[in-house]
Amino acid sequence: MRTNIRFIVVPLALATMGLGATLGTASVSSAAKKAPAPVKVGIVTEKTGIFSAYTTEWLQGVNIGLSYATKGSGKVDGHRIVLNTVDDGDNPTTAATDFKSFVGAGYKIIGGTVDSSIATELAPLAAQNKTLYISGPAAADQVTGVNRYTFRSGRQTYQDVQTAASYIKALGTGKTVLVLGQDFAFGQSYVTDATQAFGSLGDTVKSLLVPLTTTDFTPTALQVQALHPDIVFLAWAGSTGAPLAQALDQQGIFTSSKVITGLANTATYQFYGAAGLKFNYLSLYNWQSPHNAVNTYLIKGMLSKYHQYPDLFTADGFVWAQMVVRAIQTGQGTNVTKMIKGLEGWTFQAPKGMQTVRASDHAMLQPMFQVQLVSTVTGNYQPVTLATLSSAATAPPVVAHFGS
Repeated sequence: MRTNIRFIVVPLALATMGLGATLGTASVSSAAKKAPAPVKVGIVTEKTGIFSAYTTEWLQGVNIGLSYATKGSGKVDGHRIVLNTVDDGDNPTTAATDFKSFVGAGYKIIGGTVDSSIATELAPLAAQNKTLYISGPAAADQVTGVNRYTFRSGRQTYQDVQTAASYIKALGTGKTVLVLGQDFAFGQSYVTDATQAFGSLGDTVKSLLVPLTTTDFTPTALQVQALHPDIVFLAWAGSTGAPLAQALDQQGIFTSSKVITGLANTATYQFYGAAGLKFNYLSLYNWQSPHNAVNTYLIKGMLSKYHQYPDLFTADGFVWAQMVVRAIQTGQGTNVTKMIKGLEGWTFQAPKGMQTVRASDHAMLQPMFQVQLVSTVTGNYQPVTLATLSSAATAPPVVAHFGS
């Protein structure tokens, strides 16, 4: 199933007002003649499939981020931003076809995808067609440094692993650490990073990757049980997290092993039950951790427009929008070479804090968080920030030198 959604960014403050309040009534025809051409921006992402919830929150962040970055105008230097979002159904072939369709229609800026495997398929198309591709929020390390036309708006698995490393170190050396993930680019990237990072601490690292199509996780839980790990590093994404957690709990994994995992979106906080209160969590973003004016803007925008707080990937969508606006500003919406130069080395205030697009390989340097879940008086769960790791503390190694 595919959907094709076109929308124009409307200032949040004007969203409930009449069209006349947005456009004005005087000299419309003369202004239209002089107005710069709109800039069309394509988004290829998973509106259906196991990552659809992530896409929803990411797109909400995009909407609010564009309002922030354009000061509520929906325009950059007079250029109206027009987004066209298509659903790839989490299918790499569909995603590639959609990407090429955007290229054929003259789009110079294309972004999106939660699925790391799809991001690694689209990145080469960006270089082949000399089109700016800003992925988001796919996390596989392979997206960094793949070519000078590809950027990322979110973190990568290396940064997750480095955030988890101090938890592993505190548990002592000589432990058996099992990396439990999904068998695609995302999970494979975690295995590579964790084997190196945790192995260097004096631990034995094993891995178990599960096919994305798995629905019955009892065999997986039994495999984990048979390995007798001291520590389980759970690297999981998508809607199958709930049945996995149930299967692991039934086999006693949460009581026999120390669990370290990423804090996922809010709906998953209760997946692990009371055992989850003892887990060590790394967090790429939760709205309670950062304290700055941009995050406050995002929180207020979410409450005003969507009547909810930001979620796991909302901030990544916001950052993606900031990068799109920066690209249009520096390249007038058509000059891809200037867009690339405008993004390389750019340091900016994001909801998470100060972030930098590393010029050499386009890694997104950013703060990361260590948190724990606590139970509230209402029986819900919420994160409490234990530590904020600087962008330098989790910076991935440089993998390419594109120049600037």
